[in-house]
Amino acid sequence: MKFKEYIRESMQRHMALYKAKNGKWYLELAANEYGEQHEADLYGPFATEKAADAYLNNFSNPGGGGYDDGGKQPVPKSAPNGSKIINPKSAAQNRPWY
Repeated sequence: MKFKEYIRESMQRHMALYKAKNGKWYLELAANEYGEQHEADLYGPFATEKAADAYLNNFSNPGGGGYDDGGKQPVPKSAPNGSKIINPKSAAQNRPWY
């Protein structure tokens, strides 16, 4: 086993849950098991932390991740991967199965 492969196997899927300056919550989540932040989709906005956290139950193996309730993060304009922000109310019908 190469060292690089070992590191990749020990990585978790990127997940971050944060409160932006607008008071809304957002969820960054990589699409695959070893996905990194720059590959992550963005879901939101959510009215509450509890709603964002509950939405995470729609995904298998989200892994550990970052958490920021400070409300100092800028309001996102797009996902880390460059795609549009996914509205959680419409995403259930349109999201791919992971």
